[in-house]
Amino acid sequence: MGFWQKVEHPAPPTTTDYVEEDRKVARDEHEEKNGLGLDVESNECQAHHVHPDLERRVVRKMDLRVVPLVSALYGPIFSPTDSVILPSNARIAGMTNDLELHGQRYQWLLNIFYIPYIVFEFQALMWKVIPPNVWAAFVVLGWGIAATLQSTTKVWATEMVCRWFLGLFEAGFGPGIPYLLSFFYLRHELGLRIGIFLSAAPLATTFAGALAYGVTSGHSHLANWRLLFLVEGLPTILMAAVAYQFLPASPEQARFLTHEETLVAKARGVRQVGDVKRIGGIVWRDIGAALIDPKAWFTAVRSR
Repeated sequence: MGFWQKVEHPAPPTTTDYVEEDRKVARDEHEEKNGLGLDVESNECQAHHVHPDLERRVVRKMDLRVVPLVSALYGPIFSPTDSVILPSNARIAGMTNDLELHGQRYQWLLNIFYIPYIVFEFQALMWKVIPPNVWAAFVVLGWGIAATLQSTTKVWATEMVCRWFLGLFEAGFGPGIPYLLSFFYLRHELGLRIGIFLSAAPLATTFAGALAYGVTSGHSHLANWRLLFLVEGLPTILMAAVAYQFLPASPEQARFLTHEETLVAKARGVRQVGDVKRIGGIVWRDIGAALIDPKAWFTAVRSR
């Protein structure tokens, strides 16, 4: 009789039973993530090795989403207006007479852009302080406003101010993109992607002349050179919203990646730089180390 009572009314679970159950759940989660090719511990992604097929799939997705977006922002938007191409086209379209660009005034319009661009390149550090999509949207918006306001200028001095702000805002964009791409790519993968990003500028410049001809060949009530600046500036303001909405701040926030692919992307980042926080502040010790590194100075001097 006592035996059947024990069968019908089993003893309540003990603490040991709960511990064994927790271990079984953790082990199942571990095996499930290992099935993705990830080497993880507990619920955190401590991975250093991922399955090659999964890794290729993640890289391919980032190639189709991240690189084209930053290239579109830098090439068709930034390059034609800040270079000599668009000011030259505007000059031909009548800006010389309207703004009285006599003497060295036109040359100063070209040169004033590069002064803030060189002085304010330290803005690249802002990619570490502010979420990248927020910072990118800010500089693109500022650049678009400055570019659009060029169409409203009445005198040479006002045009100089607009060109100065163009250089200021672009200094906060281009130099920081390699750092942003390093969130998504390993060191040996970065060169090709940065090359694609930089090639967007000369590629867009090849179409700048045709665009200028199409815009200025009509007969509008607005001066052709003003219309040219509007056509270049207004779309840039709209692209600020695109940058804010679609530029991922990190692989973990990339909405085009599935949960499993996000684990892979995070594992790649851990493999490259370790499990460190890359956004949210500046480590001044690292800046000091860069300033005393001869390789950094050699690169800067050679690029100038």
